[in-house]
Formats: sequence, C-alpha cells, structure tokens
Amino acid sequence: MPYKRRKRKTKVRFWIEPVSKLKCQGKKELRFIKECVRYKKILPTKAGRIKTPKGYYTPDFEYPDKYIEIKGLATFKVLYGLEAYKGIGEPSDLQLQKIIWVNENIKPVHILVYLSNREYKPDLEKFYRENLNIVIKGGLTKKNNI
Repeated sequence: MPYKRRKRKTKVRFWIEPVSKLKCQGKKELRFIKECVRYKKILPTKAGRIKTPKGYYTPDFEYPDKYIEIKGLATFKVLYGLEAYKGIGEPSDLQLQKIIWVNENIKPVHILVYLSNREYKPDLEKFYRENLNIVIKGGLTKKNNI
C-alpha cells in the first residue's frame, strides 16, 4: 500500500477589535486596527472579493482610495514565491500577480509588513515593483561590517 501524505489543517484565529468591532484574521491584522484606533486614524472596512484574470483576490482591508494587505515576514516571502506556505506545496507568486493586477486596474494596494523584534528588515530593492507601495514596520536593521 503506497504512503499517502496527510493534509495538514491550519488553525486560523479570528479576533474582534473591541472599539471598531472589526473582525481580523490573525494578530498582524489586529495590530493594524489597534494602531488605527490608538492614533485616531480613519478605520478601514473589510474588503470584498475581487475577480482578476488569475483568480479571486481578497484584500485584508479597504479604504475609499486604496486596499491594505497585511503580511508578516513569512507570508511576505510566500507572496513573492520565495517559499511555500508552511512548507506545503510549491512556491508561487500567484497572489502577487493578482495584487499587481488590482493595483494597476482597480485601485492601489498598500502592503504592510509587520516584523517581530527578532526579525531583520528585508532589502526592499529585491522586492521592488513599479507602483507597488510596500511599508516595513518593526524589526531589526542589519549592521554593515566596515
């Protein structure tokens, strides 16, 4: 009898921010909403699903003039096809292709990458795409040895 690989089930946690009552998928999204509340910024709404030529894409949040996509360092690497998600399957940049299409054809997509205090900031020149706004928040800066 051949060996069959079991499918892993991922646990996704949802959080409801008490002030805004927005439902967030994961701590990074919750952190973004808490920042908006703390600094009295305009709160976003949950974005709807968007049909692209490459399939459906659902941004994390929406403002009238832009979409917001929240990433951690690991999912940022998955976005660019550098790693497979949790080591399952093949690396792919399909989500990035969808984001670029939405950015060019519907409205701008801003990617916020939240790093822990133990993660180093990636070199953004490697990830440059024309007209794509990427912001890194938190993390460590590598020291150059001279």
